[in-house]
Amino acid sequence: MRTVPSAMLLRLAIVALVIVALANPVRGMVVVQEGPTVILVDQSDSLTESGKIALRDEATRLAAMLEAAPAGTAAPRTALLWFGESTVAPGEWSIADPTAPPPANLVDAFRPAGSNIGAALRTARELLAGAATTSTAPGRVILLSDGVPTGSDALAAAQLLAESGIQVDVLPYNATPQPELRIVDVDVPQTLRVGDEYTAQIAVLNERDSPTSGTLRLTANGQVLGEETVDLQPGLNTFDFTSTTDAAGVLRVEATISATPEADRFAQNNRAATTATVTPPPRVVLVEGRPGAGAELSTALWNASIESEVIAAEQLPARLSALDSYDGMVLLDVSAEQLSLDQMASVREFVRSEGRGLVVAGGPNSYGLGSYAGTPLEEVLPLDMEAPPRPERDEVALLLIIDRSASMDTALGVSKFDMAKEAAILATETLQSEDTIGVLAFDTGQQWVVPFQQLGTGLGLIQIQENIATLPTGGGTDIYSALAVGLGQLSQQTAGTRHIVLLTDGRSFTDDRSAYQSLAQSALAQDMTISTIAIGLDSDTELLDQIAQWGGGRYYFANTAEDIPRLTLQESEIARADPSVEGTFPAELVAPHPLVREFAPAELPQLRGYVATTAKAVGEDIVLQSPDGDPLLATWQYGLGRAVAWTPTVAEPWAGDWVNWARYSRYWAQLVGYTLPEADTGPLQVQLEQQPGGARLAARIFQEGGAPLDLATAQAQITLPNGEERIITLHQTAPGTYGQDLILSQSGAYGINVVLQRDDRQYQSSVGYVQPVAAEYLPPAPDTLHGTPLMQAIADVTGGTVLDRQTILAAAPLDTAEPTEPPNPFSQPWMWLLTAALLLWLLEIAVRRGLFSRD
Repeated sequence: MRTVPSAMLLRLAIVALVIVALANPVRGMVVVQEGPTVILVDQSDSLTESGKIALRDEATRLAAMLEAAPAGTAAPRTALLWFGESTVAPGEWSIADPTAPPPANLVDAFRPAGSNIGAALRTARELLAGAATTSTAPGRVILLSDGVPTGSDALAAAQLLAESGIQVDVLPYNATPQPELRIVDVDVPQTLRVGDEYTAQIAVLNERDSPTSGTLRLTANGQVLGEETVDLQPGLNTFDFTSTTDAAGVLRVEATISATPEADRFAQNNRAATTATVTPPPRVVLVEGRPGAGAELSTALWNASIESEVIAAEQLPARLSALDSYDGMVLLDVSAEQLSLDQMASVREFVRSEGRGLVVAGGPNSYGLGSYAGTPLEEVLPLDMEAPPRPERDEVALLLIIDRSASMDTALGVSKFDMAKEAAILATETLQSEDTIGVLAFDTGQQWVVPFQQLGTGLGLIQIQENIATLPTGGGTDIYSALAVGLGQLSQQTAGTRHIVLLTDGRSFTDDRSAYQSLAQSALAQDMTISTIAIGLDSDTELLDQIAQWGGGRYYFANTAEDIPRLTLQESEIARADPSVEGTFPAELVAPHPLVREFAPAELPQLRGYVATTAKAVGEDIVLQSPDGDPLLATWQYGLGRAVAWTPTVAEPWAGDWVNWARYSRYWAQLVGYTLPEADTGPLQVQLEQQPGGARLAARIFQEGGAPLDLATAQAQITLPNGEERIITLHQTAPGTYGQDLILSQSGAYGINVVLQRDDRQYQSSVGYVQPVAAEYLPPAPDTLHGTPLMQAIADVTGGTVLDRQTILAAAPLDTAEPTEPPNPFSQPWMWLLTAALLLWLLEIAVRRGLFSRD
């Protein structure tokens, strides 16, 4: 009786083996599922020709496997689609020899200059949704690709498939990287004037490990500017061509490089283009806070074809109409004390009402150091003048050196000396109890009214103020001796901030400028700074200005006695707040911005100081910042115009390394140019916005008073990169706005001239536009998901698998004209399963007949 259960178990095992064998399993193979299947085959140019052939071959094998249904069952429906930028069905051609090149009309249909995996997945989803009416199963997708898309929506499309219950199996293709030669960039100044000499800089990347050579060619508006054979070292190579503009309009510049096929895979990325607008030069006024402050910037702007006029701060017009001839303005270390309220108001309206540009550069007399707080200058800028709070504050040692000569006594009924004493008393009230103050009075001699001591509180502070108030006037003036004595005592103080304020209305007995320079610079080398206040026209304003410059401080001119307390109080507050920051540090990029679009943060030279400010609450863009997070470069739209704040200097003392930087001129041309109104200052403004396959052209026009100009006839003459011209009609899309979508099939530089006419008036504007090289011919961005990781992610999102290439090739050989060896049946699992079932059947017979039972 024990043989019956054994025989039964053997029969069950035999039945199970036969069932599994009939399922025709193959190791690592594609599992044939119920429902339709869409096979997506990448045929984009990111694949080599052998890669395209391999994927076509594998897709054909997969289709054959899926359609080889077991006898008596219906084969699942399989759709084979090829994709590049578009997705198409290759039709009967797909069953031909995979090694044969596809016909031209098919290539034009799927457009290999792109690899739109997301669109291909969406097309597959739509096909499977249409097949859902005849199948209960949702179907699936098999994706064959190198995983290098030209769009960023592949995972989003995969998510939609997952939500529909459709899995995506993937077969990644990993190609061996090939060396490439391409033009990275061609650069010319964006704005030129007729007759300008300009340099086109071309950057060529050689990705090979060894040098090669090629022919470099540069054209402008179709005319050859230069052609030469160049040596290309591994890495980035730069070349310069120089030419001159000869006509107004759009300048289309294109560079090409040609090399042997062994050194270069894609010819499509061997071109790069740019455009420039050739106009009469813009005019910018440079306002100097001190003589010579704009020398380097004026030269830099001139080299960039921006015409500039340099004036002193006192010469800045107070009437807005007097600024009509300027497109922009740069304030260079200008103090608010140097400008009247009317002058500052004209600067504000120059930007807000007239739509012109403003750049304010820093320095020892600017921003918080220049009394901008509460003035129209602070209003127009994207920064507040208050320095950000610091976790630690240096103690302050402040020395007031006051002229007590007889000339300081009474002028027009007001004693300048009394005002100076009042200023000193006010200064004691701005400092904190742990700070140190000293007051030194001088004529031909010196008297310590208040020897250096901590302010303290209560009776100590009152005694200091009484000593100042009871100081009498004296005789002549000896500035040098007073400075020497004061600096000697200040050098012995240990405070982190040590500062002198010198107040005088006269001329010193000692006029040796070199001695003053040596004294002031020696003090600065010991971290002691000197500011000066010249009182009245009789004072030696030139000497006092120089002392302040040599001593790293600020110079003020007090025209009246009433100005003395205010200026002195301002200096003491500056010393207390210490908004200037010095040291050697890099500028850090906060966010990409058109202001610095051509510059990598690493290439910006080191800075040595700036004026600390804080960003306003809304509307501003902080572009560059210090390592402490303080703004270095900021901008915003203010009314109709733009304002840019640069808190370091444009040259010495805080940006000396920048002057010697090769791109100094380009940097400042970009900063100033960013603030300027459009080159065409007429009412017609033309813009192009890049979109897939082309660009959106929009022309906007508004009449005086802001009313839109409607119902006009608008046309655009478009010059293609190959020199051909097209004329298109623009259609009105909104009040005062005319537009048209442009299909730009050629990469390169386009010139667009828009003409708008209504009644007897005609408006015209020209712009340039560059259609970039297709992303298919450029390396993928390093921070994007691509290649096998992207393919794996698509499979993971949809619950699919990564297929095995070798198993597919072994399991589904294609028929060929050549006789081939018949496949070994024992290489397939089903044969082993049937063999095992046969052996178990024989064993079962033996068990039933009792061959293994005991008598």
